[in-house]
Amino acid sequence: MEIPSVESVFDAAEWFLDAALNDGEYLQPMKMQYLMFLSQGYYAALMNGKRFIPGIFLATERGPVEPNSYRLYGSERPVLTYRTLNRKTVSFLKTIWARFGAYSSDYIYGLISTHTPYAEAFAAGKDTEISLQLMTEFYAGNAEKDERFKNSEFGTTRIMRSQTGKTVAVKKWMPQKK
Repeated sequence: MEIPSVESVFDAAEWFLDAALNDGEYLQPMKMQYLMFLSQGYYAALMNGKRFIPGIFLATERGPVEPNSYRLYGSERPVLTYRTLNRKTVSFLKTIWARFGAYSSDYIYGLISTHTPYAEAFAAGKDTEISLQLMTEFYAGNAEKDERFKNSEFGTTRIMRSQTGKTVAVKKWMPQKK
């Protein structure tokens, strides 16, 4: 059995909540679920099917949810001890946040609802588990198209915002060899 990148779904949830607070935003519980779902899918795509968080996602009417965190964070933020995440994990989470964090919960749901893994699981019935294999296959195609996900060694490319607010990938400048 593979070892996920984070020890608990709550580690990823807490990181996203803190990232939103740092940006002066309240993170809606469903938006957090969507971000964790996208994290699981893109990570699995980039790491050959490896789980990012040790959890499953269910296809509900409101979108994909990880049932444990959905129940715990549904009404208010619980008091949990924050665990330090390794640099690669934090860099990956920053990439997901930079790519999707600025969008509304409704917009992200609109995207996810058209994605094959969620659509097929939801069509099979309410609260059906969303297949990690389908997530891996689907998000592999999306990750190849997005510059932010091209580097599987997260941390060498930093995601920042320009003076206009546009997301940009920043790399260390290296002069060309003559």
